[in-house]
Formats: sequence, structure tokens, C-alpha cells
Amino acid sequence: MSTVQAHYDQLLGSVYTWMAGGFAAAVARNQQLLDSLGLASWPRGLAVDLGCGSGFQTLPLAEAGYQVVGLDLCAPLLAELRTHTGHLPIRTVCDDLTHFPKHLDAAPTLIVCMGDTLTHLPFLESLTSLFHDAARSLAPGGRLVLGFRDLATHELKGSQRFIPVRSEPDQIFTCFLDYHPDHVEVNDLLHARVDGQWKFSASSYRKLRLDATRVSTLLAAAGLSVEHASTEQGLVRIVAVKNR
Repeated sequence: MSTVQAHYDQLLGSVYTWMAGGFAAAVARNQQLLDSLGLASWPRGLAVDLGCGSGFQTLPLAEAGYQVVGLDLCAPLLAELRTHTGHLPIRTVCDDLTHFPKHLDAAPTLIVCMGDTLTHLPFLESLTSLFHDAARSLAPGGRLVLGFRDLATHELKGSQRFIPVRSEPDQIFTCFLDYHPDHVEVNDLLHARVDGQWKFSASSYRKLRLDATRVSTLLAAAGLSVEHASTEQGLVRIVAVKNR
């Protein structure tokens, strides 16, 4: 089993945007999601995008009037993000998301951690530490917005564990899941046609098993008040606010 960074460097980073349906489609989906969570009413200022990848949330935030710092460990994805930034106020940082406080020059009004990035943290203790760092870093009234897949409530069985992600004539991406008490081992399988021949690549990494209740409890312990929590088709969305 690879580390998260090795998994992205060796396999997932090269197909991440394609896997999400392409850059424009992924940005549009995340724009709609942020709008549905209340983006229009949130105060502008500095936003931090933790695990920003190629920028599915970063661009909508910058276009909405934020100055954005995007952190990710996958250098190729950050390079891809920079091809889309133009003159938008976006600064990219290649670092672990848990190190975000050292890259701040002001108190952010918004921190987002979406795209299932939260489950990449190694332990619940890492999650607790991240939430406390966010609470300390946010400006009064600032928000922490989380999005992640609920891998805790329902456990897929048998052939349900095999999930077709995306397929095209020359590329097929599938994953299957192995469940453990506190984490899921995600096995990603990529078949790609290269020069008329099929090439197979595989890599695996672990994700924490989280649900909305557990995460909300940890947020409250860090001093953040949950103002929105919803789960739809296994995808959890939480917005928490730092008290003024």
C-alpha cells in the first residue's frame, strides 16, 4: 500500500482531472455546490484550499472575490492548476495540508477541504489537530467547509466493492475497496491503451472511515459551530463557523 503522495505521483495524479469528467465540468459542479452552501453571503478575504488538486474549488473561490492559497502534495496537479489561473489571485503551495498555518500571512475568512481530501489524513488524531489549527487560524466569523465520502455508515459487500469510475475507448479506471475497522484500503486500477497495446497500472492507499456525526463532534471540540451538515448519496457536506 502506497502513501497518499506516492499514490498520486505514481498513478492518480495523471488521470485525476479526467477521472472527474474534465476540468470545466468539475469546476462547474463545485461552483454549484459552493453556491448551494451559501458562498454568496460569506465574507470575502483570504481563502485556503486544502488538497486543492488541479483547482476544482480554487477557481470558483478566486472568481468569487477571494485571494486563494491552494495547498497540495501533487506537483503535477498544482502545475495543471497554474495553467488555469490567469490573472486570478491564486498562490499555489506544494506541501502537506496539515502544514497550512505556516503558509498564511493573514487570518483566512474561509478554509475549504473538499474532494474527499479529509479522508486522506492518516489518523483521527490528525483530523483533531487539523480542526484545532483551523479554529486558531480563521478570522472571527470565518468558515471551514468540508466535503468527504462517508465510508463508515455503509460497508459495501462482495462485488459491490468494485466501482467503475470512468471509461473511454482508450482508458478505463476502476477501483475496489477493502474495509478495515478504522479505514478503507482503496485499490485503483488503470487500463490505458498506449501505441495500440493495453498498459495496466495499479496502486492502493488508505482512507479514514468518517461520517458526519463523528466529524461534527470533533469540530465542536475544536470550538467551531456547525451551521450546515448534509449527506447525499454518501457524500457529506459540512460548514462550520468560528464564533466571533
